[in-house]
Amino acid sequence: MPHEWNNKIVVTKGELVPNWFSSHNLRTTIDRLKGKYNEIIVLQRGGNGRIALYDFDSLPTQIQHGLGDPRKVKHVLEQYYRTDNEAVAFFTKHRLSTGNYLTADYQDKYIINASVLKALIALRAAIEKERKKKGINTTGITAVLCEHAITFQKTLQVRFKDEHTLPESLKRFKEVLKAFEKNGYKSLISGKHGNDNSRKVYENTIALLESMFAKDTTKPTATEVHRRYDAFLAGHLEIINNESGEVYSPVDFKELSVATVTKYLSDWISQIATHANRSGDNQKYMQSFKPHHSLDKPKFAGSIISIDDRQPPFKTHNGKRIWFYNGIDLGSEAFTCWVYGNTKEDLILKFYRQMIRNYAEWGFCLPNELEAEMSLNSSFVNTFLREGAMFQDVRIEANNARGKRIEAYYKPLRYQLEKKREGWLARPFALSESNQSGSHEVPTLHPDDIIEGCLIDLETWNNMPHSVHTHLTRWEVFEQMQHPDLKPINYNAFMPYLGYKTKTSCNVGIIRLQGGEYLLGENGEVCAGENLINLMSRVEGKDIDVYWLDDNAGNILKALVYIGDLLICEAVSKPTYNRAKIEQGPNDIANREIMSKYVMTIEAFGKRRKREIEAVTQIDNTPQRPKSFVMPGLKRNSIQEGTPLPDLLQDTTNVDFVNVPQNGFVRPLNDTF
Repeated sequence: MPHEWNNKIVVTKGELVPNWFSSHNLRTTIDRLKGKYNEIIVLQRGGNGRIALYDFDSLPTQIQHGLGDPRKVKHVLEQYYRTDNEAVAFFTKHRLSTGNYLTADYQDKYIINASVLKALIALRAAIEKERKKKGINTTGITAVLCEHAITFQKTLQVRFKDEHTLPESLKRFKEVLKAFEKNGYKSLISGKHGNDNSRKVYENTIALLESMFAKDTTKPTATEVHRRYDAFLAGHLEIINNESGEVYSPVDFKELSVATVTKYLSDWISQIATHANRSGDNQKYMQSFKPHHSLDKPKFAGSIISIDDRQPPFKTHNGKRIWFYNGIDLGSEAFTCWVYGNTKEDLILKFYRQMIRNYAEWGFCLPNELEAEMSLNSSFVNTFLREGAMFQDVRIEANNARGKRIEAYYKPLRYQLEKKREGWLARPFALSESNQSGSHEVPTLHPDDIIEGCLIDLETWNNMPHSVHTHLTRWEVFEQMQHPDLKPINYNAFMPYLGYKTKTSCNVGIIRLQGGEYLLGENGEVCAGENLINLMSRVEGKDIDVYWLDDNAGNILKALVYIGDLLICEAVSKPTYNRAKIEQGPNDIANREIMSKYVMTIEAFGKRRKREIEAVTQIDNTPQRPKSFVMPGLKRNSIQEGTPLPDLLQDTTNVDFVNVPQNGFVRPLNDTF
């Protein structure tokens, strides 16, 4: 639109081209009329970021009329009307209750209405100000605004190519204006959007069709559902809601064609619900309806281990198959734990114990994160599989094969390695012809041969090149690229659940366990000093429980001492050394020092306690009871009972001894022999 610039009314090139001139024609017209009375005056040339501006008054009359002279107001609202940018933002982003956006037509309609209402509110403020300035009453302004809104319609159509839909009735206009000022843009949106009766009927019909389709155990087709629906409308079939007891009325539903019923039931929003009820294969349902995550491969070994059970494709002579439970480090792609047996239920605790043995033997921390299936692991989520125990993070997947990355590695293990071995079983419905069964009979194998072959395959797998670091094997990546922030193995958190329990006792600071002797310790080291004395005071001479786990060589890997459910300390293998000094090496000397500190700590404590005990004199002042029986014929001292004895504690230096006559004499027992 023409606008004011440096006290001139100007237009831009965009307002002249292409409506009035072509770009070339504008330049030639300016050059041709230059210096003449009807010259088109260029006030600012374009270029270097500037916009070309032309003097409005120098343009031909028909162009001035077409563009409109802003100094000549034809309608009072023209000086207030602008497209409301806030209204544009609101209506283009607004979602209806159905979840849909407004159509483009409705967006334009509501934006124009909002812009006109904003102009009317601005006009009202100007009128009120002018009337108050002149002392005129401000009543009746709304009627004036309604009249301006009606007369502004033609100006909108001619000048702006728009049209508003505000009501012409004064009563309705007042309601719309009041609602707009109170509730803003939302008040302009019709309540009919997504709330019409036809939609309610549609939703009720869909709900009934879905119930008939999904909750029927016979799994009817869409055509069968339509046949029953027609019977329901005809009154031949009665339908009752099992939960509410409501009897559906045919008059609330309308007739539908087979195609319509089929379309309703084949829509995604219906299928995702009905197929969840009808499907007996959860994996196929998730493939059809559950989006999958795309995850980047871990860069370090030890970051996460994925575990799951499997049956290698080989049969034993009795027709059964061996179960394996494996764990693969996702960063290195190396299998780091494997156990086998006849049933997978017997393998789960064996698997976790073996994982601890392996990682401890290799000198590595346990993986930071575990991903596992639900069926065998759910009972341990509150014990050793709680986060922070064996693993810092634990993810248990329920019936989600895609959630366990190890599943993807079982396929190449099966078809790249195991397929080459005798007795390999093809899948019954393999897609690739090369993976389907051949014409020859597949031989059965001895269980030991199956297990040995599977272990060789795992060894071969770990020595194959890594998919990213191809210059290294998978096992070399596992050894060389452990994550630097892994935490040490926390035996205290899982030993009561995975360790073997032995009842024993502690005597003289020594615990006897599995045929060996153990000392009190912590963090793998024998205790000494006050720490040892504190532990001795708690366990010495008492019955204790020791939870222990053996290593791959059968030796005790870790042993923890408990009294009841209270962890006391660790039982550390008693150090030994060669009796002959000439044969003692550095290890013998170190063990002798450890044992000497252990013994000296206990001895020194005993001596200290001995010195702390003070001598005391004990005087028995218990009153003597009179004797009711006297042994006849017994010779007694002449001192009668009750005669006071001399005070032995008095100073007797200057006291003469008195010879007390004796009535009899009894020789000491020693003089008899």
